[in-house]
Amino acid sequence: MSGKDILTLIGVLALGGAGAAVFELLSLPAGFLAGPMVALVLVKSLSLPLIGDQDFTFPTMLTSTNYIFIGAAMGSAVSPDFWEGASLWPLSMLALVAVVGGITTAVYLYAYKKCKWGRDEAFFAGLPGALGMTAALAQERGAPMDRIMIVQLVRLFLLIAVLPLIVTNMVDPNGSVDVAAQDVEATLSLAAVIELMTALLICAIFAVLAQKLKAPAGLLTGAFFASAALNSTGLLEFALPIWLATPCYIIMGTNVGLYIGKMDSSTLKPMLSTSLVVFVISLSVALTGALMISWVLDISFDKVFLAFAPGGMEAMLLISILLDIDPVFVATHQLARFMGLLAFMPIVTRYVLGPASAQKTDATENPVAT
Repeated sequence: MSGKDILTLIGVLALGGAGAAVFELLSLPAGFLAGPMVALVLVKSLSLPLIGDQDFTFPTMLTSTNYIFIGAAMGSAVSPDFWEGASLWPLSMLALVAVVGGITTAVYLYAYKKCKWGRDEAFFAGLPGALGMTAALAQERGAPMDRIMIVQLVRLFLLIAVLPLIVTNMVDPNGSVDVAAQDVEATLSLAAVIELMTALLICAIFAVLAQKLKAPAGLLTGAFFASAALNSTGLLEFALPIWLATPCYIIMGTNVGLYIGKMDSSTLKPMLSTSLVVFVISLSVALTGALMISWVLDISFDKVFLAFAPGGMEAMLLISILLDIDPVFVATHQLARFMGLLAFMPIVTRYVLGPASAQKTDATENPVAT
């Protein structure tokens, strides 16, 4: 990195830290994640001269290491008795399939019928997550990318900013705890340090392995499931001290803010109302599904809602640990949604929209409007 990049990195992290501090002072949930994201998006959208390079991105080594630490921190919250409710997971998985289908269908009908978008734009705008695959398929079919990406990115931003507030206000105030705000006593004994370093090394090995195997968000999920296995079996129980975990949360929130902040404001403004409606539709379907499954299967609503959230897998996993909401349940369902989209999206796309060449012709015949 050049000297300019290092200064930009320090400034960006300072801005993210300030955003986290403000959210924590206001006692907003998941403040260490949402605060930095909101701060970065706000600064970039207002074109304030606080970030010299508007195209700046975090170094790969920093983000990769951070994902491993976050995965390890999330897995450390798994208790040995978490399998007690696992017998109900197949039923909630089936409900998740219905929720994903419902979100995609509802958004598609709104965008295609009401907004007069092309069929390809409407379909890809409705897919809840797997942004990389969505973009690749849309480009392959020659679909206009600007509106699809704006709708998807606005949904991700609002999920991270709004979902913690919804969850904490719809459940027992004493039922969820902001883990990041807990006063965790740091143990500085040599044995504890060796144990923590050993656990992190194991998590790092499995994270790299998961990435090599092309697992979704491999560094994070690999470290998470390794940490969860160590803690749930009692082989090696550990927890990241608060002074180590908190900067990791801030870095992730800041990185998400940098990514979302790249949206072109001139393109965003006329699309904002449509994006908000799409978000409300997506969240309403997820909320309805979560309420029904919570009632039918007698599962806590907060964890079902996070598990059914339409997108932002890494963020939903982090929110589950920050609010102490069954991270294994949330991770398993979010990962299943993500992998299911990756596996079946190309097949469903061809079935719903037809061959790419035919769809390009159809798109030219259907006028579009924001």
